[in-house]
Amino acid sequence: MRRQLGAVALATVALLTVGTIGAVPSLAAAPSVLPADDDPAAPADPAASSEQDRELALIRGDREAADMLGFMPSLYTGRWFKPGKEDVRRCILDRESNFNYRANNGTYFGAYQMSAPLAVGATWMMQREVRKEFGQEGMDIVQALRKLTPDKWNRYWQDRAFWTIWRDGEGKQHWHGGASDC
Repeated sequence: MRRQLGAVALATVALLTVGTIGAVPSLAAAPSVLPADDDPAAPADPAASSEQDRELALIRGDREAADMLGFMPSLYTGRWFKPGKEDVRRCILDRESNFNYRANNGTYFGAYQMSAPLAVGATWMMQREVRKEFGQEGMDIVQALRKLTPDKWNRYWQDRAFWTIWRDGEGKQHWHGGASDC
């Protein structure tokens, strides 16, 4: 049983951090991801489609999302992202993990040093938007994240969880104080 769970966890980590080749459902299976060409609601702006393609690659764990060390601007730039608070995010990343998305101290995990219950709560908070943005493929990933600690999530999902919890500053108490107050 333990070996089976280990194999499942390893496969899930591979999906989330390295991406999949040929194993990801086609976009046709997730019609809410990209509108059809004859859909009047389809974005006329090719940049909007390009941004959707970029974010799809990130949720799947492309190279940029799989880079787990060092600082870079937030990969998540959706609804809860606040560009004016990137300096605060950077300070929190430095203080909590020295920009290490794989950080694990046994109780807190990932770049933002989230507890396992906080991380699970973040996935529930993200679920509705992820379903709307990425359909079943996104939901499958979010459900898989619940079974892993955040240090196993790729950079995109950790950034998204941070901004979702932060929620315009309402969740900032999760990263209060310490030697360096951000």
